[in-house]
Amino acid sequence: MLNQVPNKKINNCVSCHSSSLTESDVIDKNGIYPVYGATGVISFTENSQINEDAILIIKDGSGVGKVQYASDKFSVIGTLNYLTVKPDVNLKYIFFCLKFFNFEKYKVGSGIPHIYFKDYGESLIFCPSLDEQGNIEKLLSSLDERINLEKTLLKKYEIQKKNLLKNLFI
Repeated sequence: MLNQVPNKKINNCVSCHSSSLTESDVIDKNGIYPVYGATGVISFTENSQINEDAILIIKDGSGVGKVQYASDKFSVIGTLNYLTVKPDVNLKYIFFCLKFFNFEKYKVGSGIPHIYFKDYGESLIFCPSLDEQGNIEKLLSSLDERINLEKTLLKKYEIQKKNLLKNLFI
């Protein structure tokens, strides 16, 4: 796989959608469906805009190009685009591809940077068979789970160390 070359346009793998919701529309709402912004979940509402898994991508501002993965029912505010899967593509595989995709050459704007799907959607990525995408996605997902576990353990060890040092100098 290491010698494989990009062979499929991003816009042949996913469809791009946008939202007109603003943070002020949802910030004081209560509900069960998460609303995503640039920093993650910013609120919960009673209704969802989206009823399928999607890749969320910051399309403007300082975090432009940062991707998140959202599942089930949720909404997004206008600073994000959400990408949904096309047939014969594993969405989580595309998420991992975009997580490490270099959006720098697609940034435009002197004050507030922007990226446009019409531009980066033309880029080629390596897209093997659906089975191979699934195998790669499972491997990368298990590595992410392990990394998250190790981060949790590290935080617990840091707390334990802090408490030990605190008790040592009473």
